[in-house]
Amino acid sequence: MKTIFFDLDDTLYFRRDAFYIAFKKYFKIDDDVLMKKCNDTCRIRGDEVFYDAQRGKITMDQMYIYRFQKGFSDCGISITEQEALDFHSLYKTELYSLKLNNDVIELLDFAKQNFLQLGIITNGPVSHQWNKVKNLGLNEWIDEKLTIVSAEYCVDKPDLELFRIAQKKSCCVENEIMIIGDSFNNDIIPASTLGWHTVWVDLYNENLNAPEYTVKDINQIIPILKKFL
Repeated sequence: MKTIFFDLDDTLYFRRDAFYIAFKKYFKIDDDVLMKKCNDTCRIRGDEVFYDAQRGKITMDQMYIYRFQKGFSDCGISITEQEALDFHSLYKTELYSLKLNNDVIELLDFAKQNFLQLGIITNGPVSHQWNKVKNLGLNEWIDEKLTIVSAEYCVDKPDLELFRIAQKKSCCVENEIMIIGDSFNNDIIPASTLGWHTVWVDLYNENLNAPEYTVKDINQIIPILKKFL
């Protein structure tokens, strides 16, 4: 195997960490159970309208309002549209302040030392995703030409075309490529369909029947990569 592609969000860093910090600051509530529930509901609500925002059917602000108004409402917290935007602004600030954790750094160091090239395949707006890459310092490990942001190509995961674009840029054949990601539908299924190796990071205990490798934590991935050396 020559090339490893990573998903970005909730694979190389974890959005929940920024959400928890923003939640505590905004609502002045320190309740781990409630924070986790709100993070989960806001994530689900955001997924419901993500593709509409990407395709211009709604504005990005409308997506943020829906995500946080509906997500918090699901947990019994009522906020206005402006408050939803204010929370998003705080959340985004905390998001851009996050740093890579030690397990991710160890994984990237190992992958960089032992495989030909590393890349990223991520859904999202161009500037937003590139800002994350820059602020996290991922250019130390990731090949810039292999950083594939969906909005740059007007196609989103799980569309196979985005994976074909990544494969073409990698100059590798199917079984020389692996993807590591947290989304079963967006990362694992399309990559497996094309014949790539896959490692699914099952953060939310979905316990689905993955086509190849499944881990519950980032620190479980290096032993899998050693099998390909």
